[in-house]
Amino acid sequence: MSTIVDQYRITQEPYYRPVADEVELYEAAYSVRMPMMLKGPTGCGKTRFVEYMAYKLGKPLITVACNEDMTASDLVGRFLLSASGTEWQDGPLAIAARHGAICYLDEVVEARQDTTVVIHPLTDNRRVLPLEKKGELVHAHPDFQIVISYNPGYQSLMKDLKQSTKQRFGALDFTWPDPAVEAEIVAHEAGIDPALAARLVEIGARARNLKGHGLDEGVSTRMLIHAGRLMA
Repeated sequence: MSTIVDQYRITQEPYYRPVADEVELYEAAYSVRMPMMLKGPTGCGKTRFVEYMAYKLGKPLITVACNEDMTASDLVGRFLLSASGTEWQDGPLAIAARHGAICYLDEVVEARQDTTVVIHPLTDNRRVLPLEKKGELVHAHPDFQIVISYNPGYQSLMKDLKQSTKQRFGALDFTWPDPAVEAEIVAHEAGIDPALAARLVEIGARARNLKGHGLDEGVSTRMLIHAGRLMA
C-alpha cells in the first residue's frame, strides 16, 4: 500500500565516495535514531551523503532548504482554506515524523532561531511534535530521524545555532577529500579524464589556500564538478 512519503523515496543509488568511516558512523547513529548534524563547508558532499544513506537504509528523505523567511508553520503545518472550509495540512517535518522518513534541514542556521526550536521535542527522549494550532501531539514514527547541515566557518555570531540546539545532535565532520579521492569524485561526476580532474583539484586546493586572503570561500568540490562538466 502506497503512503504519502513514497514520493520521497530515492529510487536510484546516488554516487557517493566514502572518505573515512562516515557511512558506518551514520548507520550506528540511525540504529538508535540519534539526531545528526553534518558539519562542513558548502559543496563538500553533505547533502549527497544524506541522499546516499537514505537510499542505503531504504528510507524516504524529506529535504527542507532553510531560509530566513521560513516560519514554524512552514515546518509543522497550517490550516488552509478549501472548498469545504478549512483543513489541516502537515508541513514537511510533521509528514516525516508521522510517516517515518528522514527529515533533512539543509543550512539550518539560515532559519530564524524561533523557528528551529520547534525541532527540540523531536530531538530528545520525548520524540514528539506538538501541533499547537491543531491541538495534536504527534509521536514520531519508529523510523523517523532528523538530520541538519551546519557550516561552522561560514556563519556569523548573529546566525548561529543555540547551544540548546547543538547539544541535541551527534556530529559528523566533513571537509574536502584528499586530492586523489577528490579527483576520483570529480572525474566520475563530470565525466572527464582522471588526469584533467587531478589538475582541477590542484587548482581548487590552491584557491582554498587563499581563503581569508581575498577569497571569502574556497572552491568547493561541487564547483570543480561544474567546471569539469563545462570542459566535457
